[in-house]
Amino acid sequence: MKINQLKFGIYLSYVSLFLTNITNLVLTPFIIRNLGQSEYGLYTLIGAFVGYIAVLDFGLSNTTVRFVAKYRVEGNKEEEERFLYSTTIIYLIITAIILVIGTIIYLNLDAIFRNSLTVSEIEIAKIMFIILVINLGLTLPMNLFKGIITAYERFVFPRLLTIARTVLRAIVVLILLAFGYKAVAIVLVDALFNVAMMILSMLYVFVKLNIRIKRHKLFFSVFKEIFSYSSLIFISVVVDQLYWRIGHLLLGILASTSEVAIFSIGMVFGQYFITFSTAISGVFLPKITKMVVKNATGEELTDIFIKTGRFQFIILGFVFGGFLLFGKKFILLWAGPNYGISWIIALIVMLPLLIVLIQTIGITILQAKNMHGFRAFAYLIISFINVFISIYLVGKMGAIGAAIGTSLSLFLGNIVAINIYYQIKVGLNIPRFFKEVFRGLLPSLGISIAIGSILLLLSDTTWLTLISQCVSYTFVFIIFIWYFGINKFEKNLIKKELRKIKRSKN
Repeated sequence: MKINQLKFGIYLSYVSLFLTNITNLVLTPFIIRNLGQSEYGLYTLIGAFVGYIAVLDFGLSNTTVRFVAKYRVEGNKEEEERFLYSTTIIYLIITAIILVIGTIIYLNLDAIFRNSLTVSEIEIAKIMFIILVINLGLTLPMNLFKGIITAYERFVFPRLLTIARTVLRAIVVLILLAFGYKAVAIVLVDALFNVAMMILSMLYVFVKLNIRIKRHKLFFSVFKEIFSYSSLIFISVVVDQLYWRIGHLLLGILASTSEVAIFSIGMVFGQYFITFSTAISGVFLPKITKMVVKNATGEELTDIFIKTGRFQFIILGFVFGGFLLFGKKFILLWAGPNYGISWIIALIVMLPLLIVLIQTIGITILQAKNMHGFRAFAYLIISFINVFISIYLVGKMGAIGAAIGTSLSLFLGNIVAINIYYQIKVGLNIPRFFKEVFRGLLPSLGISIAIGSILLLLSDTTWLTLISQCVSYTFVFIIFIWYFGINKFEKNLIKKELRKIKRSKN
């Protein structure tokens, strides 16, 4: 029986996302407690450091998907082979560059971290760094094979591979920690799993898909086309690194590994917060594209912007309110008593994200209008400003300063600059957006948080108390959102979905 690749690929994506989040939530406290705050900070610092070298992929994975899919539709096998050969050459050059850069950095790690790390920490850092750089050089070309598999619409295999890796890695890491192994062992395990995934992906491409990377005459036009497409993707990757990893690096250089660990835990919750917003916006691209093609007005696009923004605010507002009330208690139970400041760091970052993430549909509108170039370059400029702000604030305030730097860059780039662009160039009605999104929902959230704060009188720091507080807050939030927050259209839509679920069970 032929497998519906798209259908099962979507199901497996959700399974993979669920397993990844659950294993991280379970595994992270074990890693923290077994490594200790200092070595855990070192572990996250070196991972973030190597992440900057990883941007040398230049967005070629997504570029591979686009071009291979295009040549498949056209039935142009020769151009597909020429593209894959050209991309292979580029990846080999990138691998060589990574190894050279990695060697230079490795030889200068003592100088980079001499003011923040001890001699023993630098030695451990060197071992982890060289493992990660060699692993990156070997496995970065795997992105080519991942791109080919996706372009051939084989979604089940890579997702099964990811699920298997997630589960097996968690089991192996837990066993190693139980036997007293430390950060270097975890890094080595990750490296071995990455190599194994690369080999399996290669075998799938060459054996199952019967793809051949044949030598063809190279044309400058091919390289120009590849880099012109991948440049915007590359900018997005650079921005992502500067937004979410610059704090780790600066704290590692200017402060200590303990500060890195505290900051890292706070940023983990910022990343979790982002995942709650992705479920809605992604499915609207086809609909918005059709609206744009039919010359929909700015007000019509604003309407759908508002509808999705309100649903996202319900979800994100609920999560933010719960974390504001009970996040510190959760972190103390989950990570340990040394990570109370991580709650403040997470809140500092989550506050601007609450606005940014209810506007993710705006990115979809920009893509449909082919106007996303401004966003990429604006974010790049703001992210570099973030670097300079963070350098100053880290020196003054440590991990809190790094969080404020990230938060300020989110506010300036993702809220101020992009909303001005939405209003002036895209034609969206931004004042109406915020007025309509917050109507009913913001007061309901505020009242729910105010009532929920009474639950803080239960001061016991136990899992049972925390769970009971969260359940009570959820009950209060649902009541106020249902009766005072959402409008008639939203109530009918929710009732309709609940009826569908009920019928499917019957």
